[in-house]
Amino acid sequence: MPHPEIVYVTCCDNGVFGLEYLLACGVSIRRVITIPPEVARQANVSGYCDVVPVCRKYGIEVVVLDRYNIEVGHLGGEPLDLLIVNGWNRLIAGSVIERFRYGGLGVHAGHPPIGLGRAPLPWNIIKGHEDLEVYVFRLTAQADDGDIVARFPVEITALDTAATLYEKVMWRTAILFETALQEFPRALLEAQAQDLRFAIHYEKREPKDGAIDFRWSCRRIHDFVRAQTHPYPGAYCYLDGVRWTIWECAPFDRFSFREQQRVPGEVLLALPHGLVVATGTSPIWLTEAEAEGKVVIPGDLEALRSFVGRCFTTAIDTADGTIVPVSG
Repeated sequence: MPHPEIVYVTCCDNGVFGLEYLLACGVSIRRVITIPPEVARQANVSGYCDVVPVCRKYGIEVVVLDRYNIEVGHLGGEPLDLLIVNGWNRLIAGSVIERFRYGGLGVHAGHPPIGLGRAPLPWNIIKGHEDLEVYVFRLTAQADDGDIVARFPVEITALDTAATLYEKVMWRTAILFETALQEFPRALLEAQAQDLRFAIHYEKREPKDGAIDFRWSCRRIHDFVRAQTHPYPGAYCYLDGVRWTIWECAPFDRFSFREQQRVPGEVLLALPHGLVVATGTSPIWLTEAEAEGKVVIPGDLEALRSFVGRCFTTAIDTADGTIVPVSG
């Protein structure tokens, strides 16, 4: 059949990357729908990217919404074949999907049908998974549960952070959309249903969910921190009532400090690359951190030595501003 009439929806950098990838592959895009920076700020959109300059560069019509919600009226009156949603953290109404001859395509990452819903990349790192599957699926009015059109595994290495995994998934997503379009419409018609009897939904993660408990194992803390580093709000803890955000850490040395009593959270050692802290198992090395918005690590070695012997605590902020330890 001729090239389908495609409407592409995005407001994030991964979606803009995917759009340019498809255009470079010769895919024709009829219209792009997005939101402006002020709406993105109001909606607290992570990874927002203004797609308007790209649309102008390629001469693509762009519809800029005044709120983070797509309605049928935004689609225009002409016949349309396919909706592609990539980088848009809102559900699409069934009435919008039905406006397209072949419905819509979305993308998610996880182990379908396990891991539907929010924050798939942080959750998969936190849960210690060593891989996930990126999959393009037929849109429904629910989250990520449509029939799978194209899929491919991505490794989560021990060195991956939320940021690096995000980029790997972003690249693979672009390829999978192009693959689906190469086989259009057959790929849509032959899509594989997910067995939703086994569906597990991941919940949205809030900044308050980033509290570190140093009684956890070294590996668990390492996974927890790398899952929530930039562009996410970061994992955090407290030292003498001051909130620290930990952006980067690494296992230190399982043979060190075995002879002394373990006090999780205690600062054991200061080195030029950061602070070594006791955990529920072997020590962890905090190599990038801020305290109340100011960089502490990396920092002056003499200043770092002043923290040795002090103890990080795991806590959350309550409504009245007090600090309450988190139970293990």
